Amino acid sequence: MKSRLLLCCTALWLWQTAARAENLPSFSQVRASHIASDALLVDRRGEPLADLRLDMHGRRLQWTPLSALSPAMRDALLRAEDRRFFQHKGVDWLAFAGAAWQNLWGDTTRGASTLTMQLAGLLDPELRLPKDHGGRRSLSQKWDQGVAALALEEQWSKAQILEAYLNLAPFRGDLQGITAASELLFGVRPAVLDVTQASLLAALLRGPNARPGVVARRACVLAEGMGQKRLCPQITRLASTRLDAPRNQPRHGLAPHLARLSLKHPGEARTSLIDAMLQVRLLGLLQAQHDPGAAALVLDNASGEVLAWIGALDPALPDGVSRGRLLADWWAPAAAALALEQRWASPATPLPRGWLPWLAEPQPERDFEANWLSLRAALELHDSAALLQLRQRNGHEAWLARLQRLGFAPAGEADAPGTVNLLQLAALWRSFASLDHRPAQVFPGLAGISATSVWPAAPAWLIRQLLGDYSLWEARGLEGGAPVLVGIAGPYTLVFAPARAEDARQRWLTLAQCIAAPATPTPPPEGIEQALVSFEPPQEAARREYFITGTAPDMVSVLPGLRRARIDFPEADAHYVLPSDAPIAPWSFAAEGAVALHWRLDGQALSSGRLLSWPPQAGRHALEILGPDGELLDSMEFEISLQP
Repeated sequence: MKSRLLLCCTALWLWQTAARAENLPSFSQVRASHIASDALLVDRRGEPLADLRLDMHGRRLQWTPLSALSPAMRDALLRAEDRRFFQHKGVDWLAFAGAAWQNLWGDTTRGASTLTMQLAGLLDPELRLPKDHGGRRSLSQKWDQGVAALALEEQWSKAQILEAYLNLAPFRGDLQGITAASELLFGVRPAVLDVTQASLLAALLRGPNARPGVVARRACVLAEGMGQKRLCPQITRLASTRLDAPRNQPRHGLAPHLARLSLKHPGEARTSLIDAMLQVRLLGLLQAQHDPGAAALVLDNASGEVLAWIGALDPALPDGVSRGRLLADWWAPAAAALALEQRWASPATPLPRGWLPWLAEPQPERDFEANWLSLRAALELHDSAALLQLRQRNGHEAWLARLQRLGFAPAGEADAPGTVNLLQLAALWRSFASLDHRPAQVFPGLAGISATSVWPAAPAWLIRQLLGDYSLWEARGLEGGAPVLVGIAGPYTLVFAPARAEDARQRWLTLAQCIAAPATPTPPPEGIEQALVSFEPPQEAARREYFITGTAPDMVSVLPGLRRARIDFPEADAHYVLPSDAPIAPWSFAAEGAVALHWRLDGQALSSGRLLSWPPQAGRHALEILGPDGELLDSMEFEISLQP
């Protein structure tokens, strides 16, 4: 009878083991299903930049292979949980017998679960430790757990069992797995855990949420068993300072704003084009300026890749790179480049200044003669009224088309977007430094996008020369906001948005000088010439100036009312009477202006220049002068009759 009973129990055990084996996941399935609760952003070399927790059901980090575990942690684990792990086949019968004797006759209870049995409980929800039975498994659950352990040992290797257990085991609070426990409790990778740290982690497995003093005493026993009794004071101090320290802080904080913008899924590991070394350097410089709300961005001019993204020094503040800003004159250099390209303007072209038609009444015409600035001076002084003429004269359609080529989306029918961000400004400035224009790239994947040229070489070079050292531009903030500064620092475009306006220009220069040497001046490209230009009246001193070939005047005459040209002879509405009995000498039409002039008489095109020879003819005539782009600059009528 006993033999039959034993045979039946054995058969039942083997049948259950086989059934469990069929339902067990494989090691590769368990590893593949491990999804970290955090997403990770890394730089171009794989260095961590920022992490973001996106799953609140448990704090898990990346899977750690057994080969990346420190020997101290492996020894502490086996000593604490399963000393005969490599001798048994899933159930340690010797320990099981000892536990049964202790539980029957002793004053305290003792468990006999092996690491394999514990892993079975982690893999199968039905085998997990119940919360409503005093933390003890029932006899049937123990039986099922042992059956599952035997099945695991049939399919998995010892190394796989040990690796899976360490990555699935609960540690303290909501920490799951050795990676989360190691990095969030002690700030180190599992590969470098020492005996002190490993003893504490191994002791946590028995009581993850026990008081620090209890965990420390258990860890001291483990350390003593490993011949490191002297470490007990250090273990006690570490338990008291680290076990209950805040654990929900990010591990990496170099680019938290970019992480929040780009990381969307738990377990995601996204590689950016950020250079961590450059990011660290910029962060250090900004921290020295004591401006927590400052933002900065660095763009590689050769490739368009974003190398640094600092949304703010304070991670709790909104991202200052992607945030749209109201800026007064960010567009002015682009409008100047378009005017130069269209050849209606040069660095010496006079522009009106001092009033805006919607803010004040125009000044009397007689006062206008001295109220102007050349294009160069208007850019240097940020004269809003003068610079506004650039957008008005460029033409609405041409201006919108160029904005769209630069990646801006105009707001409705407006001439420019209502707000701009630092990434847009950086892309705009890069277009002056590189004729191969691509969208700014934060992440790999735009290699297939073909480069386009936004500006011809001549106006792009001329704009850099007009803006001076570093091609620096300070776009002023509206509504009391701080300015945004953008310029070219060596091979980079640097955009800096301080939260406070004091010393903004000097602070930009400090950043630029620390990340790169000044860009070496490039020689003028083909299509640029230099000429001496003077002004009448001499509100600006004569100077040698660069011009796009064919647009250089010898003299810039600023006419009353800031007209660009006027007809000096003949006089308007004049009536000339010529003798009919004598030869009539040719007349000379005369005009003055700041641009190349083209004449038209009675609708017929004549020649060009400031003086034009014309044989007088009787009748009433309409005379016009036009600019290089066909714009009507001045017109008048006169009459000629012959003596009877």
